[in-house]
Amino acid sequence: MVTIAEVARHAGVAVSTVSYALSGKRSISVGTRRRIEASVRALGYQPRRQAHGALLHLALPGHGALGAEWLGSFLGAATASAHARGADLLVSPSAHHRGAAGVVVVAPASPPLDTSVPVVLVGGDGPVSRHSRVDLDRVAAGARAAEYLADLGHRAVAFVQDGPPDDFHHGFARGARERNASVRVHRAVEADRVFALDRPTAVVASDDAALTAVLADLQRRQLRVPEDVSVLALCSDGAARHGRWPVTSVSVSPAALGRAAVEVALDARPTTRLLPPRLTVRASTAPVRGTG
Repeated sequence: MVTIAEVARHAGVAVSTVSYALSGKRSISVGTRRRIEASVRALGYQPRRQAHGALLHLALPGHGALGAEWLGSFLGAATASAHARGADLLVSPSAHHRGAAGVVVVAPASPPLDTSVPVVLVGGDGPVSRHSRVDLDRVAAGARAAEYLADLGHRAVAFVQDGPPDDFHHGFARGARERNASVRVHRAVEADRVFALDRPTAVVASDDAALTAVLADLQRRQLRVPEDVSVLALCSDGAARHGRWPVTSVSVSPAALGRAAVEVALDARPTTRLLPPRLTVRASTAPVRGTG
């Protein structure tokens, strides 16, 4: 079955443009409309959902993988963005694509193995694939975190991560070197070793799991935040706010991710869109004693 994405590729336009032309919801230039109509005829496309425009499928991970606050913000923005472009958004438990103009897959949900429609991956840290991707610019997030801590006078920093070094780590390490700061790397399962030798003045957690391990060890050692040590994390706002200490974080708005994912899916051209990080200062960070 021919899809609206194939019509868009054949006509050399975005999926949303085909949707507008077929539904009549927006004005399309005469030349573009004729090109789309010619592609529809050439491919034998049957616009079964013409009255409602293009259909996007949204595949989400299993229950509990995403916080309710994050998910609500993402869904609200994605739905509004789809409607503004004459499309409908269908939440699906799997990344099937029958009748869809595109599929948006939120990590850690898995993308479809075989599809003829655009697939947009949101988040995740897997290998580069043939699909489009929308995510936080993790290199820029690491650099921003290093810059912020350096401005507070921190030069001895522990970096705690749950997996192998990623773009966030590389961005932070490079930013720290540029500011003459030393960085010691620890696995989250070894968070109790962060303070075993020289005590850092700040700890950076690379994700929610690392943050949980760091905060548990600080509490066990009865260290004060931020008086004894500052803490910064790459995590969602929900994770940053709901612990014992409100944690300074670098993140990206889930609403921004939702809007960008829909835009990329309807554009139908494979691309990677990295969104700028947002630093939110909370009570877990402070200048090094004697420098503030």
